[in-house]
Amino acid sequence: MKTIEAQMAEIGRRKRYYRARRAERRLAGLGAGLCALLIAALMLAPGVTGSPVGASGSVLGATILGPEAGGYVIVALLAFGLGVVAALLIQKRQRIKADADEKKETEA
Repeated sequence: MKTIEAQMAEIGRRKRYYRARRAERRLAGLGAGLCALLIAALMLAPGVTGSPVGASGSVLGATILGPEAGGYVIVALLAFGLGVVAALLIQKRQRIKADADEKKETEA
């Protein structure tokens, strides 16, 4: 039979674990949503599938400033958001692993 202190420590450990898992699931859901938005933006955004034509008809350097560049900007913003979410997921997973390793060391 465990003591009350050991039981409370176990409850606290499980609570932290499930909170971390819930936060990780939220970030994963956000990443999946951003990925779906990125795919939709690539398929539906105007100007993404059009041919790049510059101001003089053959200049390709300034296409991002052209009137058809709205789709490119949306896709770039969504891709940046997806990258941020992926970085946060990796950081969160490393933190969870470090916490688990630290707890194993203290229990041993």
